Amino acid sequence: MPANDTSISVSDLTRDIQLKLETAFDEVDVTGELSKVYVHSGSGHAYLTLKDAEARIDCVIYSSTLRFLRYQPDEGAQVRAHGRISVYPPRGSYQLIIEHLEPAGIGQLQALFEALKASLLAEGLFDASRKRRLPFLPRKVGVITSGGGAARRDIEAVVHRRSPQIPIVLYPSRVEGAKAAPSLVEGLRVLGARTDIDVIIIGRGGGSIESLWAFNTEMVARAIAACPIPVISAVGHETDTTIADLVADLRAPTPSAAAERAVPERVVLLSTLASLQRRAELSLSRAHERATTRHDRLVRRLHAAIDSRVHADGRMLQLTQRRLSAAAPSARITRARARLTRLIGRLNAPSVPKRQARIEALQTALDRVAARRMAQAQRRFSTLIARLDALSPLAVLARGYSIVQTPDGAVIRDATPVAEGDALSIQLHRGRLSAIVTATHPEIPHD
Repeated sequence: MPANDTSISVSDLTRDIQLKLETAFDEVDVTGELSKVYVHSGSGHAYLTLKDAEARIDCVIYSSTLRFLRYQPDEGAQVRAHGRISVYPPRGSYQLIIEHLEPAGIGQLQALFEALKASLLAEGLFDASRKRRLPFLPRKVGVITSGGGAARRDIEAVVHRRSPQIPIVLYPSRVEGAKAAPSLVEGLRVLGARTDIDVIIIGRGGGSIESLWAFNTEMVARAIAACPIPVISAVGHETDTTIADLVADLRAPTPSAAAERAVPERVVLLSTLASLQRRAELSLSRAHERATTRHDRLVRRLHAAIDSRVHADGRMLQLTQRRLSAAAPSARITRARARLTRLIGRLNAPSVPKRQARIEALQTALDRVAARRMAQAQRRFSTLIARLDALSPLAVLARGYSIVQTPDGAVIRDATPVAEGDALSIQLHRGRLSAIVTATHPEIPHD
């Protein structure tokens, strides 16, 4: 090698370049389009390319950074990357080590979000008065989300755990990108037209404002408002609020929370139903006891009223019989004879000797009339007495019957409630007996 040779080795050159580049570009912000996004299955690092119309640069996001990024890299997206330049000596190449990543133009999207929010708010689409109550026990639950996303799995897991008897009707929809909003609207139209679905969950997992933009579009907001079935919006995490959340009948912070609000817990329902059944049975038992007690009380009052009426009717018949006896035709005839005797005495006076024959003739005629009237009255009186005897309870007793009563006056009609040793009172035609039961012989029903 010549003595004046000033060349340096490749390693030295690479180290010099590394020192200069990494020192000069230790903190840089770069805007461009993501492409060739690849996450290594072993290390977990993400390898990607950031490009524009004229140039490109290789990038890497280490797994320790990737897991904490709120915005996950998506191929084709315009992003703003913050990081540092690093040189890789074995290949003599450089790359951008990304430490933070966010979608480009986020300020513009936020302005569009606020403008649409203000417009729909003024229109009344967010009013609490138009929010509908969710059904207590839906027949089926409609779900609009990505067919292979974690949101679908979370919703299905919660519904199957809480109410495994309730079917889920899935409409697999795009949830991100330019075609997501029309796909979500079509899902609301299809599921909203079904008569067997009682509630719809629409949502996806969390993400950046760019990732969630389909749920901030006016077409999705109006489709939710026009849906005839109550809608639960379950977009992202608790910190993410979309236009869809504000329009929906209920906003859930996560897909799992939406599933919990959509269906009740079957075990709790069964426990509640069992408790209500026990309360109903107890209430019916108490009502039956009260009805039985009232029935027994009314029966005792009825028997007492019948016995009182029988005694009152008996006393009335006796009084009527005495009055009839006092008013018998024989008494009237006796009074008429006395009056006639007085008249005869007056006619036999010396002043009326000529009328004596006339008076005797009249007396004979009067005797015949009196005898005939007396016979008629006797027959009528006998008929009335016979009818009174037929109606009188005393006449029934006179034929050999008796009335058996308990000490409190209840009439015994059946041997079933009477037990050996019970004290009874027996009313006869003349007099009353007190007895003790020595045996009972209930009557055997005849076929």
